[in-house]
Amino acid sequence: MEKKELAQSLLQRFQGLESVRQPWVPTWQELTEYMLPRKNSFNPGRRGQTNDERIFDSTPMHALELLASALGGLLTNPAIPWFDIRVKDKEQEEDQEVRDFLSQAGKKLTAIFNAEDTGFQTNVHELYLDIALLGTAVMYVEADPQSIVRFSTRPLGEVYVAESARGMVDTVYRRYELPARLVWREWKGACSDDVRSLAEKKPDTMVEILHAVFPRTDRDPFGIGAANFPYASVYMETGTQHVLEESGYLEMPYLVPRWAKATGETYGRGPGATALSDTRVLNAMSRTALMAAEKMSDPPLMVPDDGFLGPVRSGPGGLSYYRAGSSDRIEALPVRVDLNATENMIQQRRESIRRIFLGDQLAPEGPAVTATEAVMRQSDKMRVLGPVLGRLQTEFLGPLIKRVFNIMLRAGALPPIPGSLTLDDIEVRYTSPVARAQQQFEAQSLPQVLQHLAPIMGSSDPFGIMDNFDTDRITRRLADLYGTPGEFMRSRQEMDASREQKSKAQSKMQMSQTVNEMTGALKTLSESYTDRPNVLTELWSLAMAGKALPSTLQNMGQPPAQDNIEKPQSQQEPHNAE
Repeated sequence: MEKKELAQSLLQRFQGLESVRQPWVPTWQELTEYMLPRKNSFNPGRRGQTNDERIFDSTPMHALELLASALGGLLTNPAIPWFDIRVKDKEQEEDQEVRDFLSQAGKKLTAIFNAEDTGFQTNVHELYLDIALLGTAVMYVEADPQSIVRFSTRPLGEVYVAESARGMVDTVYRRYELPARLVWREWKGACSDDVRSLAEKKPDTMVEILHAVFPRTDRDPFGIGAANFPYASVYMETGTQHVLEESGYLEMPYLVPRWAKATGETYGRGPGATALSDTRVLNAMSRTALMAAEKMSDPPLMVPDDGFLGPVRSGPGGLSYYRAGSSDRIEALPVRVDLNATENMIQQRRESIRRIFLGDQLAPEGPAVTATEAVMRQSDKMRVLGPVLGRLQTEFLGPLIKRVFNIMLRAGALPPIPGSLTLDDIEVRYTSPVARAQQQFEAQSLPQVLQHLAPIMGSSDPFGIMDNFDTDRITRRLADLYGTPGEFMRSRQEMDASREQKSKAQSKMQMSQTVNEMTGALKTLSESYTDRPNVLTELWSLAMAGKALPSTLQNMGQPPAQDNIEKPQSQQEPHNAE
């Protein structure tokens, strides 16, 4: 396809995406004006202004900031591991080389997400603000020669998206502006003559650029080169319809998570849309309450139409002159407003907005609870984010980690993959506190079963109830549910070797204990009296006569039976006499 035809087809597709997005723009603009004016990227003409004319109460803005901060702390907290790299086949984890690779790769990925140069923590907070306020957010993940990976959250006002048949965003058109000097620096030889002239004469003049990323339908899956990559990438100047660059991506570089999405819609809806009606009422009530308070503090004045000289001055120290002998006076117009009732109504709206933004669910607990109760309450709160987590994991967290992993692998920033592994064998799991809280139901089932069986088993388990359970498999499953790193778990070979060593040590200990017991028994026999017949004298006489020992005494490790030992004459029981 020639560049002119490509540019025309891109512009035609862009117009269709723009018409689909247009009904959403007024709602998005209103949301930003009420709750976060700096996010208003839908009206470029008002850039640099405060845009806070509608805000009379900052409760929605504060609730939005708290929710975005809570999402960052729960989902992508840099202080705790929030993802894990595993292999799909559990038997492969027994290979020490595979375990070392997974451990090193996880540490290097964590370092990339926490590095300042990549900008992940800064941009992910902006993404949480967008998704909570507007219901849709956009992050661009690209390879960088200096920091390996670079993250940037793009304003929703620049982005136009379309879905695949599976409901995943696979097409992104981004229209944005750059100074002419930056366009010339990025695409020197590919710029149009108009941009080249602007870069020389007016370098700060803004040039509109369109970046289109869409799946290729005419590629060779086994071909080599950017023309056969799964996703096409085209940069063009919209004013001159001049194509600047045509390349491709191996993974989708734009991540577009949605908070919640109605059937048949492309863009999402977040808590901001739910709280919009309450926000309108809250700001209207706050504005009315301010007017009422102002009237009470500076009420209207009633002045007679005759008897006063000059204007009426109601300010501090103001003098108003009236004719002598006149009984007319300046009086305030009575203003009767119940500010307490107004404040109660406003407080109800504030609490409603905080609940919509999950303020009651994510608020910290007070000190009057036990540690166990605090953990249970925290788990319950995290489960509230379950539906949101599922969509975020599918549309943002999972593709994000895989995209970064593949970029680092191609850049040589990861250790080489062992020969027994392929990329298809590796999976990235999300292990944030929210995900672990959802898995605690399964983790709690085993203690509940054992608790019910405890009265039957007792202390020694006489019926062998524990034989029904595979304790090794239970232990590994519990460690997996609680997100224990694989490097802390021994392989089955190491575990078998350790158990064999312990068994040998225990056998040696038992043998040593048996020898000590036999030595003690012989010592006791040697200290027995020899002046009259006893066991020792009998054994000695038999040994001297060369006769065989009694069968019951041949094993010195076992105590002889009492009935087979002849008692001395003095100790024999007397015969019963009639």
